[in-house]
Amino acid sequence: MDEKIQKQWMQWYEEIQTDEELVGSDNDLSDQPSEHNEYNTDTEQSGDETVGIFPESPEILTDRIPKFYGKDKTPWFKQKPPAPKGKTKAHNLVTNLPGVKSYAKNAKLFVTDTMINDIVKYTNLKLDLMRESYQRPRDCPPTDYDEMLAFTGILYMAGVKKAQHLNTEEMWKTDGTAPDFFIATMSKKRFHQLIQSIRFDDATKRHETSKIDNLTPIRQFFETFVTNCKQAYSPGFYVTIDEMLEAFRGRCRFRQYIANKPAKYGIKIYGLVDARTFFTSNFEIYAGKQPEGPFQLKNDAASVVLRLIEPISGTGRNVTTDNYFTSVPLANSLLVNHRLTTIGTMRKNKPQIPRELLDVKNRPVRSSLFAYGEDSDENPNKCLLVSYVPKRNKNVLLLSTLHDDGKIDEDTGEAFKPEVITDYNLTKGGVDVVDKMKSEYSTARFSNRWPYTVFCGLLNISTINSQIIYRENTNNIITRRQFISELSKLLVMPYLYRRSQIPSLPYLLSQKIRNITGESPTPNRDQATQVKVKWFPSPLEDSRMKHQKKKPSVQKF
Repeated sequence: MDEKIQKQWMQWYEEIQTDEELVGSDNDLSDQPSEHNEYNTDTEQSGDETVGIFPESPEILTDRIPKFYGKDKTPWFKQKPPAPKGKTKAHNLVTNLPGVKSYAKNAKLFVTDTMINDIVKYTNLKLDLMRESYQRPRDCPPTDYDEMLAFTGILYMAGVKKAQHLNTEEMWKTDGTAPDFFIATMSKKRFHQLIQSIRFDDATKRHETSKIDNLTPIRQFFETFVTNCKQAYSPGFYVTIDEMLEAFRGRCRFRQYIANKPAKYGIKIYGLVDARTFFTSNFEIYAGKQPEGPFQLKNDAASVVLRLIEPISGTGRNVTTDNYFTSVPLANSLLVNHRLTTIGTMRKNKPQIPRELLDVKNRPVRSSLFAYGEDSDENPNKCLLVSYVPKRNKNVLLLSTLHDDGKIDEDTGEAFKPEVITDYNLTKGGVDVVDKMKSEYSTARFSNRWPYTVFCGLLNISTINSQIIYRENTNNIITRRQFISELSKLLVMPYLYRRSQIPSLPYLLSQKIRNITGESPTPNRDQATQVKVKWFPSPLEDSRMKHQKKKPSVQKF
């Protein structure tokens, strides 16, 4: 990714990082390379590679007909065809204006009170089972709403302090090396209990529901969260579709192996993100091959895109995709059936690409070759193909329905890059930026339970989306670190106030709580009612004192 473009993306959040490309895979329990493979756009095709043999047609051999033909005989014009008279290009007239929706004026947009109460209910079912192994039931009490918020606040603060992977012994140390925030909020023992017991579904019914759904442990929470994201914000003109990875190395039948990611193994999530604000509007978990039933879905690239664009269908926006998703049939379908344009890189093995656009051996460096789709009743094709040679024997292939001519971007100087490439570079990184922002202050801890890993990933997305809503409503720009830190304090505050009322709370611990809540120290209950009185001896003690004989003093001469 171009460094200048990346700095432009991260300027608002003040987090400039390097770009990493994604290579996806899918497996059942064994990890194997997947079909999703992103190539660097500057090395999409090497000129040394052999181009497939195309059947020669009379049209290609005749210079009088300015057309190219793909391997599947898809016709392309060599020059821009004249626009039909009386028609106005209107597929990019945005109908739903971007920005915060009215629903988003309220607080707790993404993780609502109902969702928290459901987690409390399901977690208490697990705590009831764990309590049987304790000699004293009070050592494993049920949780409640305030405590679950405080638990979430600890996860957020651990991300801010870069302690998400730190041993809890280090987080709860009392020798002054650990932040007081953790020990003031709850004990280490209780934090361990909640980590082990947190659940997002009724485990007593999971045996039956898992037969028809691989995502049953997180399905209810995940779908509610996605719905809240759709309702809260209307994305801008440019959106990006790509994949994210939640790091996970435990047992999971749909765990993915992504070679170029630092974590390499994890849960893959496809997302639709605003390319300018980085608001995640829609996403879905790749669940592998689902059992037959209501949750069985097609996992091919076109089906994934059509599901993700559902919230913006018919709104006139542009969708930027990588070469895993981009294809001529999908681009035409999005334009005709959903009124959405597309920009994306193309793989050289697509049958619609003409041979002339693949052969770069004799083409000059920084040259561009365009092919215009023949839009007819028999062959409806509104796409623009471009082949750009950035260096000798290298080929960049892109497809666009946003552009209808082969203009060169003058701002690129001697590079002579087409506007298609410039617009693609400006909009391709929405999902990648969200993935990096999530990892910067992640709430995820090492876990062998993939539903908990997904839960932490959703918490990370919620802070990004919440900050965007906050900025749009208040015009107040603050760093993500400051935003998450303040959010964490607000989450733990009700539980801290309640904990501070415990009579037997140690003085040092109550002092740490007061430092966080800002409360003034209150006198101890016994000290508040204590009154100084003069001591008077009892009658028996008084009589004993009277009969005591004083020892005679001895004077020495």
